[in-house]
Amino acid sequence: MDAAQWDERYRASAGGVWATQPPAVVREITATLPPGTAIDVATGDGRTALWLGERGWDCTGVDFSSAGLALAAARPGGDAVTWTPGDVLEWQPDAQVDLVVSCYLHLPDSAAAVARIAEWVAPGGTLLVLGHDVDNIAAGGHGPSDPAILYTPDLLRGALDDRFRIERCERVVRASADAELRDGHHAAAIDTLLHAVRLR
Repeated sequence: MDAAQWDERYRASAGGVWATQPPAVVREITATLPPGTAIDVATGDGRTALWLGERGWDCTGVDFSSAGLALAAARPGGDAVTWTPGDVLEWQPDAQVDLVVSCYLHLPDSAAAVARIAEWVAPGGTLLVLGHDVDNIAAGGHGPSDPAILYTPDLLRGALDDRFRIERCERVVRASADAELRDGHHAAAIDTLLHAVRLR
């Protein structure tokens, strides 16, 4: 989907498309980190950026959908986040940050996109990527059905070089209580998680 299609989807939604909280594994990992500077890549309607902002992070939420950013900015706590229009394949931050988070960004070359956003992480900082795993199709979980844009642990691991120490790179299962959509979904979903720290 392009920016115009996402704008249409957000405008048609009743207050937002996605769940109001970030995925549980994202909350679990980021809750252990001291607040600093952060970028939420493809923030959508802002759930992860807002959660970080509430916890003291100086967070920038980036997305190419102006309608999604408008929803995010209007939410409680929206004034604590910097909302920036931008395409992940073109936008560049002014400086590296302590945390880069990407949830459910699926592109024709996802490995290249992950390698690009990894450059935004400062030495000592954290990269956190979560997305639909290719096994999610057979499992019947919510998400894209094109295997060419879905993740595997090998794909995400291969996007990083030896400047990063991988803490976790594995498949994780989200139950319906940790749904991606605002109105939930019944089947469990299989995601791939990458949690890495930049060493230099």
